[in-house]
Amino acid sequence: MKAKPLTKAEREWIHNLQNVLNECPSNRLGAYTIGDPCLSFYDSRFETQINNILSSGNIDFCSAVDELGADLGQLQMPFPVHSTAG
Repeated sequence: MKAKPLTKAEREWIHNLQNVLNECPSNRLGAYTIGDPCLSFYDSRFETQINNILSSGNIDFCSAVDELGADLGQLQMPFPVHSTAG
């Protein structure tokens, strides 16, 4: 079974979404998901500190973000968002 091609409306919506994302007014934003329909944003200027905490092996990424106060909010997606390793 193969997925049906995107509809015209779906293609336009994805195109518009990409255009909005390309207009990001800052280079400090980072994002992650834990596998729920929520995209979490964090201050990527904390990347080194986050990685140092992760190296300890005691907590995961989102906990490190919280511990450092680097959380910037969340975006609720209208569809599933999976967390995978590529």
